[in-house]
Amino acid sequence: MEQLLQANKQHNWSPGCAPYPLYDNLHLEQTYFQFVQGGNDTYHLYSAHYDNRKAVANAPRVVVLGMVSNILGPYSDGYCQLWYEHSDRPDIVPMLAPEIVWYKEWGHGGTHVYPALMTCPLLKSPRRYRVPQLVSIVFGEPCAKANNALLVGYEAPQRNRSTRFAVCVKDLEFPKEDRSDRFVEWLELMRLLGAERVTAYNTGADKLMPNTWRTLNFYAQQDGLLQLRDYKLLEGHPLPGDNFWLLRCLNEVLMYLDCLYRSMYNFDYVGVFDVDEVIMPLGKFHNWHTLLEHLEQNSSLSTDNCKARTSYCFRNVYFSKELPEDETPPANFYMLRHVRRVAQHLDTVSAIKCLHSTAYSTAVHNHFTFYWEEACGPFDVPTAIGQMQHYREPDIKETLTLPTPVRDDNIWRFKDHLISRAHAIHRLL
Repeated sequence: MEQLLQANKQHNWSPGCAPYPLYDNLHLEQTYFQFVQGGNDTYHLYSAHYDNRKAVANAPRVVVLGMVSNILGPYSDGYCQLWYEHSDRPDIVPMLAPEIVWYKEWGHGGTHVYPALMTCPLLKSPRRYRVPQLVSIVFGEPCAKANNALLVGYEAPQRNRSTRFAVCVKDLEFPKEDRSDRFVEWLELMRLLGAERVTAYNTGADKLMPNTWRTLNFYAQQDGLLQLRDYKLLEGHPLPGDNFWLLRCLNEVLMYLDCLYRSMYNFDYVGVFDVDEVIMPLGKFHNWHTLLEHLEQNSSLSTDNCKARTSYCFRNVYFSKELPEDETPPANFYMLRHVRRVAQHLDTVSAIKCLHSTAYSTAVHNHFTFYWEEACGPFDVPTAIGQMQHYREPDIKETLTLPTPVRDDNIWRFKDHLISRAHAIHRLL
């Protein structure tokens, strides 16, 4: 960004209306955000993406992802100044009102800021089918001088015929525990299930132990399965929010949104879950490809006229470390050794995790699709063919004894391949 703006500074493009943004005028905030005031509200801009999906209204469009201080509205009129490569003037379009990806009932108030989509519809723009190079947001006057500028991301589709899966993970924070073995086991299982990319967010070198970093850097720089993106928690404005748990949750949603929009062209489904969670196919299904092929053909009811689903959601079941281990697998395979779980799955709305269709999902939350277009809502996957295996302690401790926990070693269908792949990685490390 800095290099591009500095290189074009000399041209003094469009000085009379919406002048080309200058790097020295950008209001940078906490390294990865840019700040702009819109009336009484503050906007904290993180990334921008060109969205030309067929099912999406107002497409083609540029979606700016960030945080907004006002969760309820109304909002001041904003404008998007769109700069194209080899052009000395911007296109200017009205910005739609922010779409907040948060319910106020989950927590709000004080100086917290909330994840949001700011949409710049290009349908009436003369260059609507070109991908802009930069976007700036201004308020008040369309020709105002911008103090922000974001590169517009666009990963050109390179799809093959098979369904492709990506996984989105929030920031990784294990400062006091070497998680190398756990990460290798989990990442290799993701690969076996069908993931071709895992995106996680790096909030600082002090968040993981050195050996864990070495493992993740191998997957990011040599193996290629993992994509690590830099991020720093936005703490609120003008002062940090007073609820750190709420602050983290708000930032996590923005990470998931960013991952969705970076994945929307080259992947058909995006899974949003943590590194202690696995969406496990069951029965005759051994990977996400065959499971989703079945679900796509069998998730419509004759009464709902569904041609597509925005997501397929899996019910949570806990595999606790308090339950006896099976010591048959090697000691460094946590999931393979923990094959006893609580007897009952949670209900269809509690701690579910989903595979979201990138064709229809426009915003995702940790547990469900938040906004979608031209598709039916999420589908509850029967537990006979898939479940979300959660390797942590249940919130209700009584479930560790009643009903009696059960053995569930479906993961052992992958045992030989998983051990072989993990050992190969450890040798390289």
